[in-house]
Amino acid sequence: MECPSCAHEILEGQDTCEICQGDLAAVGAIPQPKRGRIHELILEDPLSQLNAPRPITLTARDTVAQAVKLMRERRFGSVLVVDEKDTLVGIFTERDLCRGLGSRREPLDWTLLQDVMTPRPQALCEQDTIAKALNCMAVGGYRHIPIVREGLPVGFVSIRGILNYIAKNAL
Repeated sequence: MECPSCAHEILEGQDTCEICQGDLAAVGAIPQPKRGRIHELILEDPLSQLNAPRPITLTARDTVAQAVKLMRERRFGSVLVVDEKDTLVGIFTERDLCRGLGSRREPLDWTLLQDVMTPRPQALCEQDTIAKALNCMAVGGYRHIPIVREGLPVGFVSIRGILNYIAKNAL
């Protein structure tokens, strides 16, 4: 590849020419990455393609001990908290366990989820894209997002689930 200003040979990816110090980005000399299968997966595939696992659901009156037991058994990092109509009202995650219980002295079987859960979590629907989920995770600083259908939890998406999906389908 050559510098468009002085015709000096440049290496792919350089942002300035070593000879004339010309800005290669301004003249379009920096090659743009090709948009491939990973790009399509992230921007176009809906969350329904992830085959998200059915969530563990408990009520706000259930205990942290119950949640932890189920999370360990199923190897999940979260429990979705629902009301008496099974509508999503909160989420309890490994992070809530670490942060929310650090100063508490009562046993986990005395601590109710309503006291340590994250209320009204952001939720997505099955038609939302993987890109939207990743954006929500990055902006919100979390690793699990409930998936709802008509307000009822039907699954959850995790960063691990997204990475597994990309790894299996990108090639």
